[in-house]
Amino acid sequence: EMVANIPENLKIMMKGFLSNRPYIEGAWMNKHDGKYYLQYACPGTQYNIYADGVYVSDKPLGPYKLAKNNPFSYKPGGFIPGAGHGSTMEDATGSLWHTATMRISVNHNFERRVGLWPAGFDKDGELFCNQRYGDWPMAIEDFQADPWKNPQWMLLSCGKTMTASSAEEGKGAEKAAEENVQTWWRAASAQPGEWLQMDLGKAMDVRAIQINFADDKIDIEPPKPLVGNMTGKRYIEERNLITRWKLEGSLDGDNYFMIEDKSDAKTDLPHDMVVREDGIQVRYLKLTVLAVPYDQPAAISGLRVFGIGDGEKPAVPTFTAERLDDLDMKVAITSDDADVTGYNILWGHAEDKLYHSYMIFGKKEQKIGALIKGTDYFVRVDAFNENGITEGEVIAL
Repeated sequence: EMVANIPENLKIMMKGFLSNRPYIEGAWMNKHDGKYYLQYACPGTQYNIYADGVYVSDKPLGPYKLAKNNPFSYKPGGFIPGAGHGSTMEDATGSLWHTATMRISVNHNFERRVGLWPAGFDKDGELFCNQRYGDWPMAIEDFQADPWKNPQWMLLSCGKTMTASSAEEGKGAEKAAEENVQTWWRAASAQPGEWLQMDLGKAMDVRAIQINFADDKIDIEPPKPLVGNMTGKRYIEERNLITRWKLEGSLDGDNYFMIEDKSDAKTDLPHDMVVREDGIQVRYLKLTVLAVPYDQPAAISGLRVFGIGDGEKPAVPTFTAERLDDLDMKVAITSDDADVTGYNILWGHAEDKLYHSYMIFGKKEQKIGALIKGTDYFVRVDAFNENGITEGEVIAL
């Protein structure tokens, strides 16, 4: 009787949610050299493997054939993963870009951010998207000249020593240097002036600092009643809120200079970035939070620092790659280099088409479930640290 009272349109949707069939959405079309590229989002939003795939046809209504280079937008690793439900567009210079949603999914499955990466068509007409260092700062002009150009500034902040004015239990200062958007430092109070400090270990050439604020179970009553449908009730905030802070630097931990002062900011930027293209010499970075929306305790998921190290790049990494079944492979790094921040696992269906990537930190083995049945692959592992990127050798899977 209960089922009989459910409207027909909801029955169709419920069957889709409860079945084992994949839930496909986010359709987008591009035309290039007479071919049509039908893009779509793969499930699901709340996972690091949220991705976009692509089919190709000579006609807009098909028939379509699955492209070899799939999923073409796929960013399962790094600080903030996910690259699904996107669109591919051309800028005023003719360069292509792919934008898609990236997952946080702590407070809600649909808690996301928007990513933007260089894209293009190769000489064989294959659509690609470069997400190798897809949450690091890059110069737009560099990508317009070469969509596969490596970043100029390296990650300096991963695993660095952190201190804070206070911290909630289980959300200590060290969380802001873990390169994980799902964990964060949270101050023990909501008082203005709580601070977070990073020690880079030595004076370094810093070019950019990204300050990533997190939402943590915001404790407020909605100003108005919640409204919505079966996907969840919500209240849309229409007021202009503010986030205020100041960022100071020091060489000795005693004498500080101002890097950026947003004490009077009128903006609410949860992923603000300070850029110093000429570089500043700094060892200690101290962030003092003065105001956040709804007067909540300060929460920082990443105090991320980028710049140019003065040491040696990592040694060439060695690794093994094993195909486990039609869709999965396992990559294990066998070299032992203490001076490595992380690894980037690259793969593709040709040696010169390593279009897919998976960035890992703190481990040397990764299972990857993004292969296409019946397709042969090639794999490479690159190592990176504060001083640069070292490419590995390409092997057949």
